[in-house]
Amino acid sequence: MEELAADPVVIERLPVVREALLLSASTQLRNMATIGGNILQRTRCRYFRDATVAACNKRAPGSGCAAVTGPARMHAILGADEHCIAVHASDLCVSLVALDADVHIQGTGGRRTVPLTGFHVRPGDRPDIENVLGHGEIITEVDVPLLPVGTRSGYLKVRDRASYEFALTSAAAALRVEDGVVAEARLALGGVGTVPWRAREAEEILTGAPVDDETFRAAAEAAVRDPFTVPGTEFKVELAKRTVVRILQTVSGVRS
Repeated sequence: MEELAADPVVIERLPVVREALLLSASTQLRNMATIGGNILQRTRCRYFRDATVAACNKRAPGSGCAAVTGPARMHAILGADEHCIAVHASDLCVSLVALDADVHIQGTGGRRTVPLTGFHVRPGDRPDIENVLGHGEIITEVDVPLLPVGTRSGYLKVRDRASYEFALTSAAAALRVEDGVVAEARLALGGVGTVPWRAREAEEILTGAPVDDETFRAAAEAAVRDPFTVPGTEFKVELAKRTVVRILQTVSGVRS
């Protein structure tokens, strides 16, 4: 991961990936980690990690979700429901989802390729199933398409402290602007979804719209539509919207 962060192509054409990598962990961790391991990392939900908590549908299907009724702050508001509100912790996946990365999988039955946007599985009534990997399958490589020339991208991570902390909210954005209008938009959210969250509806609002704060605020509203909140996570709704507006301002060069 450290070598990828220093790759000249990543620095020049995919700053959104480089920034996510550098914000994801310490240098020591990045030197030891793999891209596949990052994609497959499990949630940091305190109830899932604590084996003394009986109610965790992700660890013990059918037992309930203690996070829904217990103290919850570092939890999901998108793709969540009463079965599970565990948040997906990856920074890198947020950027890769925005870039339409593909995951190559090898198993005993052969090879297959899955878009990263379809790799992780929302909890639904089976929170214990987190991705589409089958028994005996492994990730062999990840393809990350380069953005079109002229596209500006970036990653913004909001957290409780300045280093080595999981995101409260985050956003990866890429915009190609022509004559003051958004010609192409990519947007994904982290820290708020049960999976790395691609904001397709927000992208539709951005595409063809003028580059200004009104457009960005409309996109932010669409990106965080119909959240599932519990006491302790309500603040993430507004924080996620502000995170979206700020990253769009940054990559477009518009400052309010």
